[in-house]
Amino acid sequence: MSKLSNCLQMIQILMARPKMKIDDLAKELDVKPRMIRHYRDELEKAGIYIESERGVNGGYSLDKRSILPIRNFNSTEVQELQIAIKAYISRQPEEDGTLSNALEKIKAGQRDQSLSSKHFYFANDYLINTEVGNESEHYKKLYQAFYNRQKVMITYEAASTNKVTERMINPYAFVVYDENIYCVAYCEHKLDMRTFKIIRIHQVEALEDTYDIPADFDIREQFPQLGFIREPMEVELVIETPFSNQVKESIYSENQVIEELPNNAIRFKATLNGSHSIKRWILGMGPKATVIGPDDLRKEIELEVEQMLQQYKR
Repeated sequence: MSKLSNCLQMIQILMARPKMKIDDLAKELDVKPRMIRHYRDELEKAGIYIESERGVNGGYSLDKRSILPIRNFNSTEVQELQIAIKAYISRQPEEDGTLSNALEKIKAGQRDQSLSSKHFYFANDYLINTEVGNESEHYKKLYQAFYNRQKVMITYEAASTNKVTERMINPYAFVVYDENIYCVAYCEHKLDMRTFKIIRIHQVEALEDTYDIPADFDIREQFPQLGFIREPMEVELVIETPFSNQVKESIYSENQVIEELPNNAIRFKATLNGSHSIKRWILGMGPKATVIGPDDLRKEIELEVEQMLQQYKR
């Protein structure tokens, strides 16, 4: 691979893994360790900074202050492109369909990019099975209504009572949390913001009436107030292979600390949210994960395992 390709590959690896030793990076890129230092110097010239930490648990990590330059069209460029396309189409009318469609995609992409951070929130990295029920279809309808700023009539089943009611809502944002998709919307019945779990929605109908979203709305600021997050929990685990490798390649919390142990095991410490999600994650690793703390979590995991054992004995 070329030097440029290796530099880009090195960025990708460090974005996926919190910290990597020079020898491990060299092995991944199939180069000598001295080349890794050379790539680091080249990247820093481009404003992409690599932090270096000495010691047994040291290694290279991507400086969070580094911002990779992502180039996109600005509004002036889109306008100029629109003029150029229309001028070309006037001379080549047979190209109308293709070029007009391409321009609309560029304009839509611009809008989606500006909206994405303020209106879409991924609280975890779980994959979502949108084929359960009509979740995928309902999400598409809600997103389309959100994009067009159309009010929506839904029938919704409450989790606590199983009662189905009809609501008129104004979709503001979408949240992916704990393997589910939620629509954050203003409910005209309650005259307040509400969060609707899309899998509990029975019907979706976009209306002709439109609505506006306040300019200062930002789901990143609203999320902590939505009731998803329970009290944060300081978790400490010992995780063995093969799950130790997967955990090292992911970021579960900004304050996570990973300590290398013998036989490729790790000691994992982090502040996590949502006891149900935490327990399911730990149980999913089976005997390869041991809870060190907190004691309450350890006891809950022990109880879950004992109940499972009793069930299989029956």
